[in-house]
Amino acid sequence: MASNPASQPQTWTRGQYHITSDKSRLDLTAINNAFDQDWIYWTTRAPVEILQQAIQGSFCLGLYNTNDNTQIGFVRLITDNTTFAYVTDLYVLPEYQGIGLGGWLIDCINDYLEAKPYLRWTMLRTSQGKSREAYEKRLGMVVLESRAEESGPWMMGKKGKAFWG
Repeated sequence: MASNPASQPQTWTRGQYHITSDKSRLDLTAINNAFDQDWIYWTTRAPVEILQQAIQGSFCLGLYNTNDNTQIGFVRLITDNTTFAYVTDLYVLPEYQGIGLGGWLIDCINDYLEAKPYLRWTMLRTSQGKSREAYEKRLGMVVLESRAEESGPWMMGKKGKAFWG
């Protein structure tokens, strides 16, 4: 079987920050510490072996401050790398929020997804109105299902290039 160029790590740089899909750079302790915070409402700390398993089966991006090489953000796509992706676990540490890094992570997700000619669906779930707006604007997602249109949570999705129905 030929080598898949998508399996090679991708990297984006912006000033003192960079994003990479290189899983060897992911700091599991930093991710778990973030998951343990009150501002992350959708998950909690997991045993390291469970977190490793989730990461191993996903496409992941780590966001880093190059001044001290610390991981300051993360996003995970549960995907078959061909036809489907589910966006989850996106965060940027609070002290780095408000400067466009979360939007940049979403843009990098979009770069990855746009390179998939057989992609049928991308989906996610969010409870935050600000996040919903960012996903609509940056990924072109639409609300598929909501308990209450104004307050969420929202199941969102986007048809891919190969949507057949």
